[in-house]
Amino acid sequence: MAETVHAGPLSRRYAEAYFELARDAGQIPEWREGLAAAAAALSQPEVAMSLENPRLSPKQRTQLAMELLTGAPEQLRNLVRLLVDRRRVRLLPEVLAHYDVLADRESGVVRAEVTTAVPVDERLRAAIAKALSQRFGKEVQTQVHQDPAIVGGLVVRIGDRVIDDSVRTRLQQLQAALS
Repeated sequence: MAETVHAGPLSRRYAEAYFELARDAGQIPEWREGLAAAAAALSQPEVAMSLENPRLSPKQRTQLAMELLTGAPEQLRNLVRLLVDRRRVRLLPEVLAHYDVLADRESGVVRAEVTTAVPVDERLRAAIAKALSQRFGKEVQTQVHQDPAIVGGLVVRIGDRVIDDSVRTRLQQLQAALS
C-alpha cells in the first residue's frame, strides 16, 4: 500500500509560494515535474545523509544539491537552495504532496484513496471513479488499495473526509448497538 504524505505547516508554506510562482508563469505541470525530480533525487538515502552531514559546510551542501539539479529552472534551484540552507531538504516530498493538492484544486480534480477487501479490475476502478465524480461534482482520480481486514465494502478517503462503508465498520457498529 502506498504511503500518503501529509504536508505540515512549513511544507505547505514552501509549496504555496512555489505554486504561486508556477501559476504566474503558467507552468504548473512543468514546475511540478521539476519539483518531483528534485524530491526524488534529493531524497535518495545517500544524498539525504550527505545533505544532513554536519561535517560538510553549508556551502558544500548547497553545492552538492545544485550539482544534482544542473539544468533545473532557477526558481526550483532557489527553493532547493533555501531548503538546504535551512536544513529542511527532508520536507521536499511534503512540499511536492501539497503542490499536488494545490494543482488539483486549481484544475478541479479530486484525488481519492479507495480501500477494498478484494482486488479491483480496471472496469470496477473506473465505475468507482465515475460514482465518486457524480457525488462530488468534480473529476475524481482514484488510487485503489486492497485490505482484506475490511471484510467487504469500501473505505474512501478524499482529503480529510472518510467514507467508511466497510463490512468491518458495520459489524463494529452492530456490536456497539447490541452492547
